[in-house]
Amino acid sequence: MKTAGWSTRRVAGQVDRSECAVRNCWQQWTREGTHARKSGSGSTRKTSRREDRRILRQALVDPTVTRSTIRADVGVEIVPQTISRHLAEANLKSKHPFRALPLTPEHRQLSLQWCQARSMWNVTDCQKVVFCDESRFVLGTDDNCVRMWRRPGERYNSPTPFYVTLPAQLV
Repeated sequence: MKTAGWSTRRVAGQVDRSECAVRNCWQQWTREGTHARKSGSGSTRKTSRREDRRILRQALVDPTVTRSTIRADVGVEIVPQTISRHLAEANLKSKHPFRALPLTPEHRQLSLQWCQARSMWNVTDCQKVVFCDESRFVLGTDDNCVRMWRRPGERYNSPTPFYVTLPAQLV
């Protein structure tokens, strides 16, 4: 189009690109005779394919492994975001482990019986009960929570450990 005498603005509108991109492409074409990107553009890789496989294998063998542990074991100076990116490419995400098992029919029956036994309580009876939740308040930056590397859909069918917090009556 440029050799046919079109303006940069007209070419940019035709190919739906910015004028700057068209101008740079035209300059490279006139200078080098090619429009291809230069090889080796971008930052150099810090890890080899073998080290990439090692990072992935560590997360699959021990889902609770931390990025700093992986980095120390691989022995390459990489930032934690690089490890997360390599694991994300393998469809692994860092997730919290689930806290409770799904309720069984027996647990549901016991819970229903507990509620039915207290259905006739009045306000004064309810005021005698201390309700508490298990909320966590983190004042620092690290909540010391164990995280796991998992693929989507591996919440319950994974052999990874989980934590059970059920009331004593339901166990």
